[in-house]
Amino acid sequence: MRVLVTGASGFIGSWVARELAERGCEVRALVRPTSRLDNLRGLAVERAEGDVLDAASVARALRGCEGVVHTAGVVAWSPGKAGRMHAVNGRGVEVVLGAALEAGVERAVLTSSVSVTGGAPEPRVADEATPSNAAQLGIDYFTSKLHGEEAARVLASRGLPVRIVRPAVVLGPGDLYRSSAGLVLGLARRRYPVYVEGGSSFCDVRDVARGHVDALLRGRPGEVYVLGGHNLATSDLMARVSQLAGVAPPPRIPYAAALAAATGAEWLAAVRGKEPRLTAQLVRASHLYTWVSSAKAQAELGYAIRPFEDSLRDTLRWFIAQGQLRPETAELRALAA
Repeated sequence: MRVLVTGASGFIGSWVARELAERGCEVRALVRPTSRLDNLRGLAVERAEGDVLDAASVARALRGCEGVVHTAGVVAWSPGKAGRMHAVNGRGVEVVLGAALEAGVERAVLTSSVSVTGGAPEPRVADEATPSNAAQLGIDYFTSKLHGEEAARVLASRGLPVRIVRPAVVLGPGDLYRSSAGLVLGLARRRYPVYVEGGSSFCDVRDVARGHVDALLRGRPGEVYVLGGHNLATSDLMARVSQLAGVAPPPRIPYAAALAAATGAEWLAAVRGKEPRLTAQLVRASHLYTWVSSAKAQAELGYAIRPFEDSLRDTLRWFIAQGQLRPETAELRALAA
């Protein structure tokens, strides 16, 4: 089976391409002319230049494909990047999966996010049936992914055999653009002076890639599958990363103080004409609990979750090997060795 993978040069997409190739599929990677192709080196994939917002290039890339895995997406917390994020995460789904419906593909997978469910101020564990409050939270990343899912459901009602997967916070090697795994790098480099309490589910990109391919090959059309991992409070994450990296964890501060600091940071960045490193939307999202259950994916897809420390170690090792993290502590030198 020939499968088109969008976002194939990125974190999740490159591992999906690798997993597909290892299972004997022919892989065509949709990449932009400006995409970094480091993650595709050594992979037997065909490259097709295009953009998920360019319907003509997507239609060309889909020719001869029986399947498509749409992983391309944007994660951003800065107000200045919200427009592009909504376009890619919402309109991009309409373009890619709409073209897939027109092309008559036999199988399709959309990479969504557990953020579609929203979050809660207190610990809770959500699953595919949990009602979403994402629209009420007013966080652009959450609503952009929600709009993407809504577009996919409309196309499913028109006959597209699409499965939707919702990864949690993805760690592991290969985060070329420092998206979700960049959190671990930032902690190891002492780039976060403070944090607010909340909770997230942390999964491994290699497990998530297998979940995508199993959804494509074994999942039921029209179904949603949560690809979660280890549900941790932020304080627990800070402690575990800090211990492995041999650095002191940042102090926890009250939510109100963090929100005030973010508001000030946004104002100062606007005055200077720069992107803020701390934003109100990031603080609001970090303060939520987005814990999930992957029981459905485990039962129907055979989804497996590796030990959290294995993912952390491999994340740190990859950043060290890439020259993005200097092994300045005994713990990091031991990982590098």
